[in-house]
Amino acid sequence: MVQGAIYLHSSWRAASTYVWAKFRGRSDAYCYFEPLNEHLATATPEFIDGFRPWLNAHHPKLDTPYLEEFRPLISPKGGGISNFPRHLTFGRYCADHDTFLPELASYLENLELHACRLGRRPVYGFVRTDLRVGWFRAWTSGSHIFIRRDPRRQFLSMLSQAKQGNPYFLLCGLFIISQNLDEPLFAPLLSAFDLSALVKSHGIREFAHHRLAHDAPLRELYMIFYFMRNLATRLGEARCDLVIDIDRLSLDSSYRHEIEVRINDLTGMAISFADCQVERYEAHLRRSATFFYELEREIEALQGAALSPFKPSALSTKYLPNFPI
Repeated sequence: MVQGAIYLHSSWRAASTYVWAKFRGRSDAYCYFEPLNEHLATATPEFIDGFRPWLNAHHPKLDTPYLEEFRPLISPKGGGISNFPRHLTFGRYCADHDTFLPELASYLENLELHACRLGRRPVYGFVRTDLRVGWFRAWTSGSHIFIRRDPRRQFLSMLSQAKQGNPYFLLCGLFIISQNLDEPLFAPLLSAFDLSALVKSHGIREFAHHRLAHDAPLRELYMIFYFMRNLATRLGEARCDLVIDIDRLSLDSSYRHEIEVRINDLTGMAISFADCQVERYEAHLRRSATFFYELEREIEALQGAALSPFKPSALSTKYLPNFPI
């Protein structure tokens, strides 16, 4: 008998692919990778074949492509996954229990039905739902697990990827904000700086072509990232059945055992994290501690004071080539 779905919620560079791959290793699970990935709108068999971990992704070795589970669902007319809600890849990014998203509900129902027809349990590895867990709890049934990483280390992972030629993750926050300018939860952040200038100089065009200008303003990019990370703590982590701290999972054997037991109790699935090991960036964290600390205090004050006037930090803008990584 197929049990309820399992939802993995996270954001980019938090080792969510590692956790997702652990479930994928089970024969009774049918694991969808990033069900809201924008490429699913136009995916073809050839694209799925080529969509594999790049050399510096630090992802687990995969026997099949990331999106293999979607292959049977490709539309025979022009490609793309049937009923894929393209506008929700980055739009309507903050969705609570009272948000009406019938396209997303219908899409997930089709994915679940496909997995169940195969006699397997659907597992969804999301990275675009950390601010939408409220919607999922209200409109779907199943178990919800949140995967978190220390925010400074997570941002440094994004930055490291950008310096190796893949700025996608570093720009995601900027692109999300640009697609949700009317979202009330983002209003305090939008009062902090001129986002329209950022989008014009570093945003949609560069995001679409996976490029990043060399004078990318890391100060603002980290503010966006940390603002959204704080929101995810309240709107995502707090509403899940289980939160996995990937840093602790990597270092603490007793914590690993605790999480393995809790996952088994929650889902009935035995998962081993014995090989968990994520990059710590300790040397880089020591050199950039002031940069992070000052901006985190600004964002926390901004979120606490809501619409109070924003006071810029005394720190000058940090630029990508000079940032210590």
